[in-house]
Amino acid sequence: MIKIPQDILTTEELERISGMKEQDINIEIPRVYLEKESLTLVVGVKLNFVIPRIHEKRMRDRILKKVGQAKDVRFRYAYQASEAPTAKKASDKSKGSKKPNVSGGVLYGTYISGEPIPIEEIYGKVGERGQVVIRGELFSLDSRAIKNGKLLVTMEITDKERATCCKAFMKTEDFELLEENVSLGDWLKISGNVEFDTFENEVGIMARSINQSSKPERKDEHPGEKRVELHVHTKMSDNDGFNEIAELVDQAAAWGQKAVAITDHGVVQAFPDAANRAAKLRGKGKDIKIIYGMEGYLYPDEDAMLPDGTIDIKKNRTYHIILLAKNLTGLRNLYKMVSYSHVDYFYKKPRLPRSVLQQHREGIIVGSACEAGELYQAINRGASREELLQIADFYDYLEIQPLDNNQFMIDKGMVASRKELADNNLLILSLADELGKMTVATTDSHYPTKESAIYRNIIMSSMGFSETNANSLYLRTTDEMLAEFSYLGDRAEEVVITNTNRIADMCEVFEPVPPDKCPPKIEGAEEFLRDTCYENAKAMYGDPIPEVIQTRLDTELNAIINNGYAVMYVAAMRLVKKSNDDGYLVGSRGSVGSSFAATMAGITEVNPLEPHYICPKCKNLEWLAEEDEAKYDCGFDMPDKVCPKCGTPYEKNGFRIPFATFLGFSGNKEPDIDLNFAGEYQATAHKYVGVIFGEKNIFKAGTVATVADKTAYGYVKHYADESPKKLSKYDIDYLTKGCTGVKRTTGQHPGGIIVVPDDHEIYEFCPVQRPANKPVDIITTHFDYHKIDKNLLKLDILGHDVPQMIRHLQNMTGVDPMTIDVADKKVISLFTSTEALNIQNPDYKFVHGTYAIPEFGTNFTRQMLDDIQPTTISALVKISGFSHGTDVWTNNGQELLRDGKATIDELISCRDDIMNYLILKGIPNEEAFWIMEHVRKNKPLTEEELETMKSHGVPDWYIWSCETLKYMFPRAHAVAYVLMSIRMAWFKVYYPAEFYAAWLSSKIDDFDVLAARDGIQAVEREMKNLEQLGNQMTTKQKDHLTVYEVMYEMFSRGLQFRMPELGVSQPCDFIVAGGDVVVPYMAISGLGKAAAESLADAYDGTPFTSLDDVRQQTKLSQSNIDDLKAVGMFQGVPDTAQVSIFELF
Repeated sequence: MIKIPQDILTTEELERISGMKEQDINIEIPRVYLEKESLTLVVGVKLNFVIPRIHEKRMRDRILKKVGQAKDVRFRYAYQASEAPTAKKASDKSKGSKKPNVSGGVLYGTYISGEPIPIEEIYGKVGERGQVVIRGELFSLDSRAIKNGKLLVTMEITDKERATCCKAFMKTEDFELLEENVSLGDWLKISGNVEFDTFENEVGIMARSINQSSKPERKDEHPGEKRVELHVHTKMSDNDGFNEIAELVDQAAAWGQKAVAITDHGVVQAFPDAANRAAKLRGKGKDIKIIYGMEGYLYPDEDAMLPDGTIDIKKNRTYHIILLAKNLTGLRNLYKMVSYSHVDYFYKKPRLPRSVLQQHREGIIVGSACEAGELYQAINRGASREELLQIADFYDYLEIQPLDNNQFMIDKGMVASRKELADNNLLILSLADELGKMTVATTDSHYPTKESAIYRNIIMSSMGFSETNANSLYLRTTDEMLAEFSYLGDRAEEVVITNTNRIADMCEVFEPVPPDKCPPKIEGAEEFLRDTCYENAKAMYGDPIPEVIQTRLDTELNAIINNGYAVMYVAAMRLVKKSNDDGYLVGSRGSVGSSFAATMAGITEVNPLEPHYICPKCKNLEWLAEEDEAKYDCGFDMPDKVCPKCGTPYEKNGFRIPFATFLGFSGNKEPDIDLNFAGEYQATAHKYVGVIFGEKNIFKAGTVATVADKTAYGYVKHYADESPKKLSKYDIDYLTKGCTGVKRTTGQHPGGIIVVPDDHEIYEFCPVQRPANKPVDIITTHFDYHKIDKNLLKLDILGHDVPQMIRHLQNMTGVDPMTIDVADKKVISLFTSTEALNIQNPDYKFVHGTYAIPEFGTNFTRQMLDDIQPTTISALVKISGFSHGTDVWTNNGQELLRDGKATIDELISCRDDIMNYLILKGIPNEEAFWIMEHVRKNKPLTEEELETMKSHGVPDWYIWSCETLKYMFPRAHAVAYVLMSIRMAWFKVYYPAEFYAAWLSSKIDDFDVLAARDGIQAVEREMKNLEQLGNQMTTKQKDHLTVYEVMYEMFSRGLQFRMPELGVSQPCDFIVAGGDVVVPYMAISGLGKAAAESLADAYDGTPFTSLDDVRQQTKLSQSNIDDLKAVGMFQGVPDTAQVSIFELF
């Protein structure tokens, strides 16, 4: 972020000096002071690049010119790590590559023999001579080139109590050695001098030596059988659990415990990840059983039954209860209870009525839970032993916990002493004995270690709870638990070890999600798909189908049908046909356009065959000549040609996309079909899935939202501000990481639909709920959809602006968008000039013609247009791939192009480019496919893959490009987007007023009706005001600027707006009348859709008699009416229809 006056250095100068884009530059002046004796202005500059001497002199001169009293300027630089995206680290480049040898664990400097001190103690050693030694976990590592060719290396370290930053100036080779041998999470031993960083205003260490160190580990060294933890909360307990799921399972296995239970509050969303981790450990010879359970909210409903048989869910309080699934029957019942509690009985919490639990108790082990459980609460209120026995008899086992877990009861005066807490546990034990039930000891772990309790306290503080400083809810070893319950004497081993293992043994080993695919069925899907594809192929290419095309179609259909994907195709076919029949185009996403069968099935318009000519009359097929194959990878770019057999102009098509991108060469890649429907049609498409598969089998794809970095940072800052102990910025960084990833809420995928086969029920796979437990009609999967999309069919039915705009354009113009010539030269010229726009404004300042064209209207893509100057559809596809990738253009292709190392045709823009290129280099198909897959998934290339690439003549720049990029579009996705964009561009050229009306209808929330009323000068004024904000512009202001830019272009083409007008304007859409763009009612600020529609419904051609009449017949507020009057509506309409008697005579 640039935080210095432009008078010192402009943004353009900074970009040139740093070699970075504006958004990647960090420079600010945090401190300035005047030395009174010398009148030297000392300017502290914090930055992430080096300013050359010549520019430093320029800065000095400019400052002196502004600050007259200063005689000189001296700069003090603090070089910081860049926040800009960085290329993959060297250690990530080659999976399995050998790390350089590190002698004696020395990573930098010399061997460290001294004993480490706690990081807390370095704060008392500022200014002392000599070095200190610290030891801790590395949680941040970065570097930045500075003067003399060295690197400033920054390492943030924590010993789990405090954190600090260690810096070192290293040679490149020293840093590479460090980077190759450490990963975040490793423990290091560092020696150096304690210094106060004047620019960070923090204490840190200038490192002299860095050594490897071992991670401190707690071990369960109890001889013989170990305990089993039966009460644990993972990060899926809303804002209350801090055990990482994988680390929890790893810890239990490392301690030699045979099992561990997952018991989150009211949810079971940790199950799939826990199962996956246990499976991985079994593969390594470590057997660990997952006990699938939940700490639910029991609702005593005995006195809450209403006459109609429903339950008054608000009448009583809830109690904690532990439910453990013994077997698959129990798991299904658990899933049902989770579903019912979220869907039918949610009130503040997902409440589980006792009667519902009783109906679904088969296969469930029920435990009494913690002090918030029904039994402990009865003890607290002094219930009689008879009542306690009656309550306890409901449970299969009773639970007791360490005394420190309930220390808050002493603090609040609820009990007098720890002895009273111990007596409560002894009472529970005696109740269990009398009833012949087991008592078990649990930790009720909410976090893994005592030190990590602070994360929970931070989150609790952010939610308004008083900070308790509790730190007892952590995982314990067997001996630690035996010590906690030593007051039980000989009974301690029974409750800690024997009984927890007995319960673990009662639970079978099973998977929380069935391992097999369970696709839904459509009767005759295979035959219908095959017949449709052949029928359409014959219609397009003739009968018999040409051999090359027949072979590809057969290959695809066999792979699709044999792998069980015919139903997916047929479902997509029916959805697209339904939308098309209703007048809406559908755009394809993802790699489905790689499938020629999908093209022939009508799912996508992308034709993945080699570029070719086809005669629409006699079906003569002509492929490219061999010498032209390298010249064209898009059929539309080929020169026009007529059929030599019948003289009919050829049609052109083909984008050279291999089917393997979609399904792999062996049919072993999991495919998906993503479709872009018009936004206003999306709900209809969703409902139609229910028609295809049955409404009871359809569920929205659920999502789980966790605390993100920025949110966690806010929580920690709030906590730090309230804490009596001063926390450093490094403490805050460390604590922020610990607070991220905790489940915050649930939601739904914007277009994902999960389909359950008709002969199965959802509870075999997961529970269900409402998104964020809001009172809406939508039912989603309880698990994040990623956890079950390998088992159940997921359809992506997304809403998108472009199909909706094209429908609007078709309605206004009568032009069928599918008949548009996508190779129209005048249209393609828009991507390199404004000539086709027929600009009439002599002072027009824009140089691009792509404003408001999807995919090509942003600053980022306009810069690419400048660099590439595309004149072909192939080049536009490249740009689409570049713009949607991460480090595909920026930090990669752009540099290669500018340095002359590669041409635009050679650059990687889409994932298919990699496979195609490698195959052309002679690498076998399957190997080329998996290299592409590894690169696109941001996985490091193996030594074997690197060797294969080099041995086949793949140049170093290409390998570097593969290693640098992070995410890529499939080519089919880019092609689909480009074809839709060209259609929009066609309307922009030939139907400009309609084009702007359609585009503005999709941006109505950002439209400024007053600027539209006042004309081009008002628009220019608003543009200038926003542009002056520079980097300070908010996202909303950037959206406004985009609309102003398009309005400016529209005015410059000689088009005008017509203000809202009764009987002419639409409620929500811009339209064209008399050549003008008519503004809808809803474009008025604050006038919502319902009010706009009410005005349209109320006006039937008869003038309103008064504004009172308007108010009575519509939902317009007075402010709405005033705003409409300001743009010319209701002129001459009186406030009231009442008249004076004198006016009648």
